[in-house]
Amino acid sequence: MMTPSLREELILSHMPQVKLLAQRLHRRCPQVELEDLISAGTIGLIQAVDRFDPARNLKLKTLAEHRISGALLDYLRHIDPLPKDVRRFQKQRDAIIEQMSAGGEAPCHARVAQMLGVSSKRYVTLSRMIAAAEPVSAHEFTIAWRLAG
Repeated sequence: MMTPSLREELILSHMPQVKLLAQRLHRRCPQVELEDLISAGTIGLIQAVDRFDPARNLKLKTLAEHRISGALLDYLRHIDPLPKDVRRFQKQRDAIIEQMSAGGEAPCHARVAQMLGVSSKRYVTLSRMIAAAEPVSAHEFTIAWRLAG
């Protein structure tokens, strides 16, 4: 059994690992607050320390990296307004559009839908869900509001 002071020491000594992993993810997802990522990663670190068993011949750093990364991904999934299947569709759609554009072909939704194996109606529905979940700046919102009014 680990003493509370050893537990605290292990957590504090591995906090730089949390910050490093959170900063890496923040570079890929700058719309997410770094402090929120660090908090989520800290939860993963605490779980790793609490589950750490030196008798298993596994380094705490390795276990911590796994648990911190998992906690960060869980946090991103939790705050994402779209389900995984819609994100998967988005990734596939964007790859096809990029591929078509690179090949000099103008991507139209009917062709992209065909390549994805979905109906045009389903393609439009999923694309609208994705667009609705995209963050809008206050400036863009103000312009749209003025144009609509």
